[in-house]
Order: sequence, then structure tokens, then C-alpha cells
Amino acid sequence: MDPILSGVNYFAGWWKPLPNKWHRHADSFATEQGSDWRPDFPERVPLLGEFNCQETMDRELEAASAYGVDFLPILWYYNEPNQEREPNSRFLNRVFDEFVDSPMADRINFFMEFCNHPPFEVTTNQQWQECLDSWEKYITHPSYLKVGGRAVFKVHGAQYFIEQNGVDISRCVKQLDSIRELFRQHGMDAIIGAGVMAADHVAAGNPIAKVFDFTCTYMDLPDLVRTEEDYPYELLGEHCRMARRVHSKDAIPYMPYLPAGWSPRPWPETRPFFAFPNRDEWRRELELMKQDLLTMPNLGLPLRNGSVQPAFNCYAWNEFGEGGIVAPTHITEYMKLEELQCVFKPETVRKKTERALHPA
Repeated sequence: MDPILSGVNYFAGWWKPLPNKWHRHADSFATEQGSDWRPDFPERVPLLGEFNCQETMDRELEAASAYGVDFLPILWYYNEPNQEREPNSRFLNRVFDEFVDSPMADRINFFMEFCNHPPFEVTTNQQWQECLDSWEKYITHPSYLKVGGRAVFKVHGAQYFIEQNGVDISRCVKQLDSIRELFRQHGMDAIIGAGVMAADHVAAGNPIAKVFDFTCTYMDLPDLVRTEEDYPYELLGEHCRMARRVHSKDAIPYMPYLPAGWSPRPWPETRPFFAFPNRDEWRRELELMKQDLLTMPNLGLPLRNGSVQPAFNCYAWNEFGEGGIVAPTHITEYMKLEELQCVFKPETVRKKTERALHPA
């Protein structure tokens, strides 16, 4: 059995110019600017940098790699040249330059997650070519994630992708083949995944199984009535455990997700809130994830020989507004990274302890 690969999704939505996501908005991400919400939610404020920039990226890569994170799926968004789909969305993709320019880039892997949800859908051939041209610069980086020798790429929403191609399966295949060709031009084969919801079983006849190599989930939550009180974190954990049971029977492999939280209280939101996990709750879900990856079929990333590389991704490194937070923050500090390391990289914890007890 290959070692389990641990990933954490990365969202680079934290810039200084206004409007920005550290400030409340009258209507989600509208242009009207409200008050800074950080003083009201200190447990969400990151320790390694509150804005995406080179210095923040360097500190984050150092910390993530030190605690055993294997890869970062980084969200990429399409904007027309010299235009923006949302205010200041031109800043979203700077993260890729910050990653490849970092002196810490050789310590951890990454792959591109093409975010195609509204308002960032891509529907024309010209837009698609502009995407390919933009991706080419980054897929050749030595730290781009390869599993079994094949590079990993993800489309954020499988159903969005199919609908944006007019439910034309041949067009979907053609577009994905253009991604594979882009990788082949640089001497790499590729596997392409797409996002699905937790409960949506992917049978052999499903169009998703016909066009993608694997599926995964960015984030999903139980369908509960919104209340002012937080639901227990246990319900989030059970929802992603259910997803593993459902998708272990899919026609193609499924890389499971683990939410580090969901509570978008700083932002306008109609969905329910959940309490953040304490150390014991977080450890328990990590241990259950490990157990399922070692015992359930079909969970992970596909290998050439038809087997599966066990792998999962956490939601998320830095969804500070939504509440999916693995990054070190005030109050909880490095707790989530510490437990992630203890469960999935126990040998590194042992070595750290030995060095502390017996310094050279």
C-alpha cells in the first residue's frame, strides 16, 4: 500500500485593495464596502500573513511542508484580459507566481484547480484557449503534483463543466483532451478530475465517468435548516464519512474531502453554521479518514495499473470567511496541522521529538 497523500485546498482571495474579503459587504462580494470583520472573529485571523503576497506564501509553504502536507490544490479563476468577473478578481491568480517564485516551492507539491463556477465560467473556444495559454507557465514547475508519473489537474465543478459545454459529451472530451495534449507537449501524461457533491454516486453510465479520470469534493455540508446556533462539528464529519461510503462504489476513483470547518458568519449566508472542531474532534475525523483510505476501495487518485493511490484533501487552508481553516490562526494556532501530522506523518513527529531530546 502506497503512503497516504494529504492535501489542503488553497484559496488566494485575500488582497489589500478595497473591496476585499476581510470587510463586510452589503451583498456578498458587491462593491459596497462595509466594516472590517477581523476584530469580531479573532480565531480566524491567520498567524502567517493576512494578505496573499510573497512573504505570506513563503511562510505558509514552510509551515505546511514542515507539518507533512503533501500537496496544495490551488484555485485558478478565469477573467477576460483586462477585465474582472468580480471586483479585484484580477488578484486571484497571482498565487501561482508567488508559489513558483518561493524559495520554499521545492518542499511541497501543488496542482491547478480550474474554478468554473459562476461568475467564472468558460464557454467559448477563445476563452478556453486563453485558459490553456495561462496554465502552460505553471504545469512545468518541478513541484507540480504527479501521481504514478502522471500530472494531476482538476475542474472544480463537473456538472458546471458539462453544462457549460452544452451537455455535449464530445465537446467535453475535446476540451479535456486539449489539457492532456498541453501536458504531453511538456513530456507528461495527465489525469483530470472534477468536483462532485458528497451524496452524488457516479455510476458507469454517468457522463462524469465518461469524461473524467477521478472525482473529488471541494466542500459539501448536510442539508439542514439554518439556525442561529451552531450545529455540532460531528455532523460535518458524518457527512464526509457518508461521501466516502457512497463514492467508494463509483465507476471512477474518488479523492475524499475533510472539512476543517464551515461557519461563514462574517459573510451573508443562508446555509447552516457548524461549530469549529476541537482537537479531539479533529483528530477523530483524521483517524477515521485514514482508516477508510486503508480499507475502502476506490478512494484516492488513479494509477496506471488500475489501482488507486490513497489520497485526500482538506477544506481548506485559508477559507477564513467560510470557516474552512487549516492554516495557523490566533487562538487555535497550529492545532490542525499538529494533528494532521500526528495521524498521517507520525514518523516526522517522532524524529522531531528525538532531535529535541538529543540535540546534535
